[in-house]
Amino acid sequence: MLAFGDADMLRPEHEVKFYQLLGGGLKDAGWNRENLPANRLAIVPDVTHYETGSSPRVAETVLPFLSGHGSGKGAGEKSEGKAPKK
Repeated sequence: MLAFGDADMLRPEHEVKFYQLLGGGLKDAGWNRENLPANRLAIVPDVTHYETGSSPRVAETVLPFLSGHGSGKGAGEKSEGKAPKK
């Protein structure tokens, strides 16, 4: 997962290009998410480049991905009806 702040020193077009180089954002994910890439891009609101390592917002964004809960299900879907582990 690539995570950047929306007030980052890197320009958004460079962040997107980096994501594309990893295979993301090159085609539609598909109705059933069959083409969803393994990588993710997060541009976190109200975060600067200097806060990305300490911002709770960044942690809240990346922890589900790092914990394996970023399975490609929709934001409102649960996998097999089970609540995510905490």
